[in-house]
Amino acid sequence: MAIKTFTTGEVLTASDTNTYLANSGLVYVTTASATSGTVLAVDNCFTSTYDAYRIVITRCSLTAGLTGCYMQMRAGGTNTTTNYYNIRIGYDYATAAASTSATNNGAQFELALITDTTSSACVIDIYNPQKALKTQYNCLGADSRTTTGGAFSSGGMLNNTTAYDGFSFTAGGQTFSNVSITVYGYRKA
Repeated sequence: MAIKTFTTGEVLTASDTNTYLANSGLVYVTTASATSGTVLAVDNCFTSTYDAYRIVITRCSLTAGLTGCYMQMRAGGTNTTTNYYNIRIGYDYATAAASTSATNNGAQFELALITDTTSSACVIDIYNPQKALKTQYNCLGADSRTTTGGAFSSGGMLNNTTAYDGFSFTAGGQTFSNVSITVYGYRKA
């Protein structure tokens, strides 16, 4: 649809409003949260409606400890535990020291998120989870530890052609005190 420019005194009709709302970029799919437990599974969030999704983790904190965060793709309520490939790079706020890691045929994606009892956040873009293609992702995150925290980036692929309908999120076996996730689909047209 062509972008319409409104001028002073012109009326915004219900039809115009509905069209612009229907043509929004990100479309809400679902929300999930936990205040305890070591795994947050989100099933039936990926469908053929969208080719790409954005997962927004607005808050992630633990009851104790410090750890990285991880994601596994799910199909029919079962996690895939092999063929993950990714790179993660980060920089410390205080020293600008770099940290890197790589996963070669691992058990999960290592996300761009490290957390402890403070709160961390990130966004994850997932590409083609419901197609018979390799599922790929990019992630940007930052934690709120002021003296040892940092900002991170990661990306990679799941080296198979399984169609996935969900994912699970973990914090290295640590217990969540609060985690909030929202999933959006990228509208195709």
